[in-house]
Amino acid sequence: MAATGRLRRNVLAGIRIPSTMHSDDAWRAGHVAAATALTVAGLGPIAAAAIAAKAPVDHSGKLQSRIATAWLLCWVGLATFQANQAARATDDR
Repeated sequence: MAATGRLRRNVLAGIRIPSTMHSDDAWRAGHVAAATALTVAGLGPIAAAAIAAKAPVDHSGKLQSRIATAWLLCWVGLATFQANQAARATDDR
């Protein structure tokens, strides 16, 4: 929502790092830059849940959960990095 302008700068939701909180332009630039990585981040846990729903009950669920968590954390980390770089590149800094 922030990447499309529907979520304004706030203290509760979005990528709230100092560089994106600096200004409205930095907020928007950061979220636009991070949008793709955040979308990919959400796909891993969804895929893991779909696979787990079809799989027999055993200990492989723990491994799937760990893989999904690692996937999510890596992509969110990348998104945060991208947001920081884009927000810092805005003209008003």
